[in-house]
Amino acid sequence: MAAVRCAFLPATTKGVRCPNANLARARRDATTPRPVVVAPRRGGGDGNDHGGVDDGRRRRRGVGVVARGKKKKGFAELLGGEDEPVVVAKSKSSTELSASERCPCGGGAEGAPYARCCKPFHKNESYPDDCVTLMRSRFSAYAKGEGEYVVKTTHPENPIFRDGAKAESGKVVSSLAEDVRMTCKKVKFYGLEIVTDRAGKNAEEHMVGFKYKCRVVGQKGFKEGAEENHSELSTFRKGAEDGKWLFLDGITGAVE
Repeated sequence: MAAVRCAFLPATTKGVRCPNANLARARRDATTPRPVVVAPRRGGGDGNDHGGVDDGRRRRRGVGVVARGKKKKGFAELLGGEDEPVVVAKSKSSTELSASERCPCGGGAEGAPYARCCKPFHKNESYPDDCVTLMRSRFSAYAKGEGEYVVKTTHPENPIFRDGAKAESGKVVSSLAEDVRMTCKKVKFYGLEIVTDRAGKNAEEHMVGFKYKCRVVGQKGFKEGAEENHSELSTFRKGAEDGKWLFLDGITGAVE
């Protein structure tokens, strides 16, 4: 076969590979589809391409969609460079989240972290569409010390909002904002469980029953209190101005 002269090199040059050859080969490779490389299956399997690891174990390890493909290196690869395997980073499961990352309300069915669950509500980035979500966000607000959010989502007809917190004598001892602030400071809330979600006496009201756990933690001179179990049936009513759901009042010790 006759030698092909390279336009980039003198005719007398020997033993030097012509860049045009590499470039032509790279152009052919670029137009040829490359198969996706899948990680080999380990330890048998059940017919699913996840290396023999069952779905339960995948969830516990927090593995999202993990795939192996090819990472391009730009023009260097077109001149003969190698492909580099790339693995999609796995996402954390709810069990792998730190205490500060977890949402106090539990994160719903997905176990979403606080940043994607109740925090957007607390930071006025959005507002709950339903009463269960509103109830969860208020619970998280107590746990996170977001007292302003609790006040903002309380209906004006709420007795404490309207008249203030009263002692047994009937004397007003604090406003709703002060009462919420002290509760957030002295009580640790956790273990929320939604029990009831039903319509109220009319289209303007809705009821949510729930259980939760708490400990008194802010009393001077005392150790953290014993775990307490509580329940409440909360009533929510739509606001007159914008129709958003707001907390009206609650009956402690009830869930239905």
